[in-house]
Amino acid sequence: MTKILISLILMLSFGASIGSAAAQQTNNVALIIGNSAYINHPELANPVNDAIAMSIRLKELGFDVISVTDGDRAGIYAALSEFGTKASGADVALLFYAGHGVQVSGRNWLLPVSANIKQAGDLAAQAVRTDDILEVMDNSGASLKLIILDACRNNPLPVAASRGVARGLARVEARTAGTMIAFATAPDQTAEDGAGTNSPFTTALLQHISTPGLEVRQMFGRVRQSVYEATGKKQLPWVNEAILGEYYFGGRDPNAVIPPIAEKNPTVENSKAGLSEEVAFELAREINTIKGYEAFLTQFPSGSYAGFATAFSAKAAKPVSSPQKFANLRKLEKFEEIGFLFPDSSERKLSPRELVGLSKRELRIARNEIYARRGRFFKSKDLQRHFGQFDWYQPFTWKPRLNSIEKANVRLVQRAEK
Repeated sequence: MTKILISLILMLSFGASIGSAAAQQTNNVALIIGNSAYINHPELANPVNDAIAMSIRLKELGFDVISVTDGDRAGIYAALSEFGTKASGADVALLFYAGHGVQVSGRNWLLPVSANIKQAGDLAAQAVRTDDILEVMDNSGASLKLIILDACRNNPLPVAASRGVARGLARVEARTAGTMIAFATAPDQTAEDGAGTNSPFTTALLQHISTPGLEVRQMFGRVRQSVYEATGKKQLPWVNEAILGEYYFGGRDPNAVIPPIAEKNPTVENSKAGLSEEVAFELAREINTIKGYEAFLTQFPSGSYAGFATAFSAKAAKPVSSPQKFANLRKLEKFEEIGFLFPDSSERKLSPRELVGLSKRELRIARNEIYARRGRFFKSKDLQRHFGQFDWYQPFTWKPRLNSIEKANVRLVQRAEK
């Protein structure tokens, strides 16, 4: 049984006490990103576990959660765009990221699982700038804008790409009122992925975030102390904030008895109540992976939803065409050798999310490769050179016939280009 499965089973096995906060928190939105299965850089054991656990905990606290696990660049930016829309005017806008992050020349970058960084100049086209996240937060106008980065693992880049690279992530200042930025460790330092199911930082965050009567600044103080002690005083989380007023994730309760730091996370044995089968199935459907359904079936093997979970699990096991599938193709062969941004654009309709983050040149190639596949002559010299380098390209007509799927994809890309 994998760590991800164990983590999900534990989270499905107990419910958190939401208290009065959930009823009050009607306009809170969170974007949760966890990247573990890196294709071209060292894999990480815990970020997906961390993302799943944080998604469940924030749902329990009344958040509208957008979740991305093992995301490529286009998927992350699409989710960030959706998050920006939902966060407009929110009470709380929260972004949590776990995975590889690097600092180059004082600027921080988060790495999608498909990134293949061979030199520092590759970051702009393949990574996610933390400055973009800050801009989305600043523009949201949310009362509390909270960015949590568990992303300071050791530098994953090859030596050739490490010019200007420093340890950990660079210091980031809160630029607007109501902003808090929390790092798993201090600036220019590295954080541990952890030997358990979750990283030390996420473990502490899960332990303290829903504690009634614990104001957010106090909460991160307790997270800092827990991580510092758990890592033998090697890792010290860092916070920069410009919060106005007070905020309590677990509800403002002046009579609440705050447990001591040494108390461990809730477990199946000391849980007061488990999640219902219906809620657990909803969570499994939202995660929509084989491991998620296996976790549900382990918890409810003979329940009313067991048959549905088995069917959905079988469907999830079937290979699908997606940006991630293309990311895997790019691992096997360079794009210049494949000749396609979307190898299957003649067989399935693309989604707008897949086009997010593509450059103007990439969009132009994506549109014209549909025609090139059908043998179109190109007047443009650069398109002639581009497609002429591939053996499969055999031009024979000015007006190739496209099927209905290809026509729809051409229209979609054209709208994106505009």
